[in-house]
Amino acid sequence: MNNSMISAMVAMSGIQQKLGVVSDNIANSDTVGYKSKDATFEDVFTVVKQQPGAASQLPGRITGSGYNIGFGARMGDVTRNMSQGELHQTDSPTDLAIQGDAMFRVSADGQEGWTREGSFHYVPVANEPNNAYMATDQGYLLLDQDGQPVKVPAKTKIDIDDKGVIRSTDGLGKVSIVTKTVTVNGQDVQRPMQIGVERITHPEGLYQMDGNFFTLPANAQRNQVVGVMSADTQIRQGYLEGSNVDLSSEMTDMISVQRAYQLAARALSSSDQMMNITNTLRA
Repeated sequence: MNNSMISAMVAMSGIQQKLGVVSDNIANSDTVGYKSKDATFEDVFTVVKQQPGAASQLPGRITGSGYNIGFGARMGDVTRNMSQGELHQTDSPTDLAIQGDAMFRVSADGQEGWTREGSFHYVPVANEPNNAYMATDQGYLLLDQDGQPVKVPAKTKIDIDDKGVIRSTDGLGKVSIVTKTVTVNGQDVQRPMQIGVERITHPEGLYQMDGNFFTLPANAQRNQVVGVMSADTQIRQGYLEGSNVDLSSEMTDMISVQRAYQLAARALSSSDQMMNITNTLRA
């Protein structure tokens, strides 16, 4: 198989993968908290050949005598754009958005992870009719600052400030801070419950599960991806973060990718035709 045919086949495979990334971004342009993805390309097995004969040694030549031979380009890394999406006001007390580069701590079937999706709702607590958990639409439980499920009083009005401290208002209008029991120096003390958010310094080190749920790979440590919280990070109650996908840019990329795929397919077809002509001449 000649180089042109191999290059065209490799390019078509990489371009098809790129088209899948673009399609995923377009499909999630309205998904809450979705972060767009981008793909990079790299050369496949590029080597430098030397031109034989005296033609490469002509006087006055200023370019190198070698020339590159490669086998097309393949898709390399898929990076994620973690920039802030637009905040949309919903006025729902269970809708939360993060203004900054942090992520909500959540748990899925006991596996801890992170998400930017803040569309939470109340979930009953077994054997505790007066309390409720907060969970995402996928059922991921929201965690507090200590990695435990956030538990709030049921049938009360919940207010959450910009630092994640929870306050509840009962039917009589009494406002109280939601607390939790922690053990300090062997004694149980009450501490305000706070929404768990963490700053992800290396999002490329996370593994994406279903939807917007991210977890640590098996060989990674928390301190490799989690950093010190920024003082500017705030939680906005009654807001949801929209996707940061630039739909016009993604549509442009899709057209460019489709044109590139057509070019690679035409190159493959031309190589096949030339091989057929060569075989005919030999016959």
